[in-house]
Amino acid sequence: MLARGGIIKTAMEKRGFRHRRTEDQLTISGQYARNLQYVFSLEHRTKGGLVVDLVYFSVDVIAEKLVIGLYRENTEIENGVYVNSSRAIDLQKFTAENINQELDKLITPVKDRFK
Repeated sequence: MLARGGIIKTAMEKRGFRHRRTEDQLTISGQYARNLQYVFSLEHRTKGGLVVDLVYFSVDVIAEKLVIGLYRENTEIENGVYVNSSRAIDLQKFTAENINQELDKLITPVKDRFK
């Protein structure tokens, strides 16, 4: 179950996401991205351009929750943000099954949007 790196890494590898090892390879700006701990990315080529999914994992220490967020944008158009949402689970409920359930709800299929 915990092949090559644990619950989160295994769940993201199954979905085709890669972890960026250096911070300068992946930069996210904005209020929601202040305390990012771990980011995975997946690129999709659509008729409307290159769509990038960024899934981040962070911990809300005070609320004792794991925060999982999805930021999806078309990098080839200005203001090309398609999705910016997040979900949270209690750290006490941190299991492979719960992580997979939340990721299934969060990561929706990419729809081709173009003008």
